Amino acid sequence: MDEYAIDYSIDYKGKHLVIKKAAGSYTHHGLGLGDGRVIHYSGLADDLTNAGVIEEISLEDFAKGKEIVVKDHEERKFNIDEAIIRAHLRIGEAQYHVLHNNCEHLVEWCINGRHFSQQSRRGKLAYSAGIGARALIGVKNPVGFLAGAAAGYVYINHQGMKKVPDFTELEKAFEQAVSAKAHYKKILHLAKSSAEDFVDGSMRQSKIKKQKN
Repeated sequence: MDEYAIDYSIDYKGKHLVIKKAAGSYTHHGLGLGDGRVIHYSGLADDLTNAGVIEEISLEDFAKGKEIVVKDHEERKFNIDEAIIRAHLRIGEAQYHVLHNNCEHLVEWCINGRHFSQQSRRGKLAYSAGIGARALIGVKNPVGFLAGAAAGYVYINHQGMKKVPDFTELEKAFEQAVSAKAHYKKILHLAKSSAEDFVDGSMRQSKIKKQKN
């Protein structure tokens, strides 16, 4: 199996990073932080039994020799800094579910504000189709397939609600974090301006004294 070296010439900060796992049978996702760091949901990052938590790790530990692909989001809702703030708000979360709250859900929420996973959607449809097929075999009627598939889809979505975090509270925390950061930047700007004014004033006073002497 080929191992890929990480290309550090690429700016991964705030980007959606994807690697293929298990011979390409599924993909693992993370949000680049810059400085060789990534935030990801560690569930299924190493094997199919590890539920895992949201954590910050190195690019090397994230990739484990796999090729890192950057997924484009041309019309992203949140900029790089905002996406990283959102990711940090969820560090330590331990509500992983392969269909309802996985690594792709996390990154999509950080960048676009939506709880979405394309591979999860495919998994749900496959599960529902399996339920429908069993119903079709049992009743030997196409209606049974449709009813079984619909029931299966409703069931797994209902079960998934138990694993979905409280997004209302997360959005409130995000707004507070952004507001606090903006306030902090304003204070720094005022402090810098005051310091510059003080230096300019001191230099003018010094110049005036030299002229008098």
